[in-house]
Amino acid sequence: MRTQLIVSHLLLVLLMAMVMGGAVFNFFRLSQSVDNVLRGNFQTILAARDIQAALHQDESAFSQLFDGDYQTAVRTYSEANQLLDRGLETAHRTVTEPDETQATFDLESEASALQNLGAQTFKANRVTVRPGSSRFFREVVQPLLRRMRAEAMSLSDINERGVQTSYETAKNEAQSAFYRSVAITIGALILALLLGLRMIRETLAPLAVLAEQAKQLAAGNWDQRVEIRRSDEIGALAQSFDSMAARLSEVRAAEIRRLQRAEQMSDAALDSLYDPVVVTDAKQRIVHLNRAAEGLFGEIPEGDKVPVADHIPDRRILRGIESAISSEKVSDSEDETALIPIKVGETERTYRLRTSPMTNDDGQLLGSVTVLEDITHLRVLDRLKSEFIGVASHELRTPVTSMLLSTDILLEGAVGELTADQKEIVQTQKQDLNRLEKLMRDLLDVTRLEAGSSPPRFEIVTPAELIRSPVLGLKSQAATKGIELVDEAPEGLPPVRADRGQIGRVLTNLIANAIRHTPAGGKVSVSATASQDDVTFRVEDTGEGIPKDFLVRVFERFVQVPGATGGGAGLGLSIAHHIVVAHGGYMAVESEVGKGSTFSFSLPLAVTGSAAGSTATASDAAVGKDSQV
Repeated sequence: MRTQLIVSHLLLVLLMAMVMGGAVFNFFRLSQSVDNVLRGNFQTILAARDIQAALHQDESAFSQLFDGDYQTAVRTYSEANQLLDRGLETAHRTVTEPDETQATFDLESEASALQNLGAQTFKANRVTVRPGSSRFFREVVQPLLRRMRAEAMSLSDINERGVQTSYETAKNEAQSAFYRSVAITIGALILALLLGLRMIRETLAPLAVLAEQAKQLAAGNWDQRVEIRRSDEIGALAQSFDSMAARLSEVRAAEIRRLQRAEQMSDAALDSLYDPVVVTDAKQRIVHLNRAAEGLFGEIPEGDKVPVADHIPDRRILRGIESAISSEKVSDSEDETALIPIKVGETERTYRLRTSPMTNDDGQLLGSVTVLEDITHLRVLDRLKSEFIGVASHELRTPVTSMLLSTDILLEGAVGELTADQKEIVQTQKQDLNRLEKLMRDLLDVTRLEAGSSPPRFEIVTPAELIRSPVLGLKSQAATKGIELVDEAPEGLPPVRADRGQIGRVLTNLIANAIRHTPAGGKVSVSATASQDDVTFRVEDTGEGIPKDFLVRVFERFVQVPGATGGGAGLGLSIAHHIVVAHGGYMAVESEVGKGSTFSFSLPLAVTGSAAGSTATASDAAVGKDSQV
């Protein structure tokens, strides 16, 4: 390759030298022709003009002599002879034309005769002008001067014709030189183009093969080899490509083996887990089910990836996967909405849903991993605890009611008038008993809701009706505290299927909490918006806000935010959450400390006709009916 480049460049240099040499040669010939014109013909023309001028001076000298001015005539005659001799000498030296030799010889002969005649005439008339000298000048000398002037003019004409001929010759020579230069340049360009095309073809053809090989390597075809057998640099590059392809093929094979081992270990690890695991891609198609998941939902068919909705019927699992993929956030709620009861054969088991998105190192979403944590044993313990609380609350309710009745009798004075201190003690006792009685009612409500013994009594009702009653009931309480309570629910929203009393209790609890935790001058607004499947209710306040650490636990039993305005025992939100879940909805909270909180919950839209039965079934499933596997 290096030798070819050197040879091609030398050839190009040679072509350039040829073009330049031709141009120099043509310029030399043209300059030589011009030099001949300037050196020969033009000097002869100037000499002829000097001869003519000398002859005119001779004639003037003779006139001065005959006028008696001998000294002036001699001086003029001497200058004329010098000019004549110089012109004749130049003409004799620069003869270039064929007829110019004879004309010059004639002029020299006649000049010699003229000088002899002149010398005789000036000698004879030195003292005084002799008679007959003028006639001698007119008859002898003057005709000789005319002949010599005519011959000098002829000599000038001969050289002017030579100048014209030389001009035409130089012009033709220049034109010929131009055509020769153009021809040489075009020939050189054609040769350079042919040479360049050949070099490009010989250089780019193997490079094109190397480029195609690089494309094959980029496409993963590591077995391709470059079929170039050369001993130059391109051949060495082709060998390097082949070595690189072989090395990449080895590395790829090793990487495939490593990935296969990693995949086998990953599958084995997933299959060894006790809890069911579902792995999906970013399009919500099942990629892998471990053995526990296959035991719940069955094996996925071989071949194409199956959409989750076609293989797993539980819509709560589908919503969890969809939420993790769309929001790219972990879904690991600890409340009742994440608990999924599934019947396996004749045994009912409870699973906690945990879904996490999968991303690569660049943050690109790959899919999701769903783990169904088996918490059946925890649910058994929780049920035993709830039963104990229910029994204890029920057993304590009778003595508490009796003690409340006793305090009322004492305050009425049925057993005697009480002193002021006694009344204060009894009044404090009554307040404590009322709080204890409310706590027992709430505990019984929680127990019934968890046990499903107090199912909702559904009816079709509009969202505006559900909001209106709790807002009106708490208007005065809000006004007393200096808080603006606003009903922002628009008319015309689609109706929902709900228990008017239970949802009223939920809204009352949320609004009362908002009023309790909002300072004077604040605002509490209640609103509702509809979507395709449900209506979302919102209670928004401008109060204290909830710290971020407590947002995930706010719906648990007995949870109270430290430093918050005093309320109950921490069961109100838990009861509200159970009621919403029993209606087939979900509950959420958003809050920022110092700016306020927004509690929201959803209720499914009501349907009419035959679809009502399916809605009831869906709601029943939400409160604890099992999904059969």
